[in-house]
Amino acid sequence: MNSRDSAHCSGCGRDLGLEPTPRDATLACPNCRVPLSAFECGSAGLLHDCERCGGQFVEVAALRDLIEHHDRLDVGLARARTAVVRAETSVHYVACPVCGSMMNRRNFGGGSGVVVDVCARHGTWFDVGELPRVLAFVESGGLTRTRQRDAAEREAAAREKHVRERVGAGGMGASATLDDAGKGAGGGSLIKDLLMDLFGG
Repeated sequence: MNSRDSAHCSGCGRDLGLEPTPRDATLACPNCRVPLSAFECGSAGLLHDCERCGGQFVEVAALRDLIEHHDRLDVGLARARTAVVRAETSVHYVACPVCGSMMNRRNFGGGSGVVVDVCARHGTWFDVGELPRVLAFVESGGLTRTRQRDAAEREAAAREKHVRERVGAGGMGASATLDDAGKGAGGGSLIKDLLMDLFGG
């Protein structure tokens, strides 16, 4: 995702170390049909990169490791960096490089504004510039904000339902309270929920 002469990562701003050595290509770019370069990414997965269009296919395990790593970094780091240039591309559907099935388009994290192509079995396709934007979203606390918004929406819906039930039963609807309405706000794993949303249960 960086130019050959870059000293710093275009996605996170950190110093670049030695360039990783790609594995032999086993997959083809769904856009260009040229072989993808494969790089070790995390403990169990690969990142496949297209040198022609800049697209990247990140396997499920590799994406999990990337998200977990950036979610642990200091909130606010991404805000202090140079903004990543957004790639303006027309909407199109692409096939999974592994199985050939058409991938589903999803707004990453529900609120990142980055629409990625997802194969529930094999991984996620990022058009040029999308992966740095997703990682910046995660690093700036985007997953936490998404969870807080979803919890608030669930709480509001639960309160409304509770009030309707009290009114229907002849109770004091206007003064109804819901003791456990906010239980969902802090439970569970942000990353696990995100991956389940992307790739299914």
